[in-house]
Amino acid sequence: MLPDRSKRYAGANGDIPRLVLAANWQLALIALLVLALLTVIFPRKALVEKLYKQESLDELTLSYIQNLYRSDTKNADVALLLARSQQDVLDIDALESILLKLATEGDERQRVEARIMLFDAYNRDMERRPQDVILASHLIELMQNAQKDELPERLANEFASKAFQLNLPKLGLVFFQKVNAGQPAVILEKYGSLALGEGHHAVAANYFLLARESATTLEESRRLFQLGIDTYMAASLFKEAMLEARQHLGNLAEDSSILRFLSHTALAAGNLAQAAEYARKLVFRTSSSES
Repeated sequence: MLPDRSKRYAGANGDIPRLVLAANWQLALIALLVLALLTVIFPRKALVEKLYKQESLDELTLSYIQNLYRSDTKNADVALLLARSQQDVLDIDALESILLKLATEGDERQRVEARIMLFDAYNRDMERRPQDVILASHLIELMQNAQKDELPERLANEFASKAFQLNLPKLGLVFFQKVNAGQPAVILEKYGSLALGEGHHAVAANYFLLARESATTLEESRRLFQLGIDTYMAASLFKEAMLEARQHLGNLAEDSSILRFLSHTALAAGNLAQAAEYARKLVFRTSSSES
């Protein structure tokens, strides 16, 4: 048998009382003090700004950013930082949930950053799913919402190029003109030639006629106008050729060479009424010139 003292130490007389270092409320108070101290030393805004400048983030920093975002999902800069740090691993739905609102409602810098990330993500997904109509519609909507904004040159050029690739020449022209002081006739004719090479006659003709409206000389206007109408005719799109000719005639309405061209073209298209109309204008134009 153990002596009484040994029994006491072995817990024979009940549990041995443990030393209490701090009460729960004291631990909570210490935690609050530590958080307050960290906030003073590393203000959240300043910390986020500092992290913005870093090219890559370690796992600990990424975890911190994720916790910041969970605690304040309305913090635009934290949202952008999170999206940027994980844009290669997040799927398009996750990125949209973070960035779509910022792409239209953030300040200018935030809108630009959100649009760049979404644009890159849409392009990546469209390479894998080129027939995804919904994905394409989201990309188009992203560009349409940016039409009235000032954009960095790189983003405006990329939006213009993508709009032209999607056969949206008028939208592409909006972005093209934001960063190009010169007339866009050359680039529009280029995309028209590309579309024609792929057998898309109507698309190509549309590009040529849009280029005609941006031409800087009368000779260039004539050439592009005739190229557009001839492209419709080559695909036997006679009705479209006549309608577009009337719509895009503009300052060529009194041009003798164009009136002669349209009279012959209308006859070839089987539109006798329109051919007679252009012939009459040509006759009166010629008579006025002689007198």
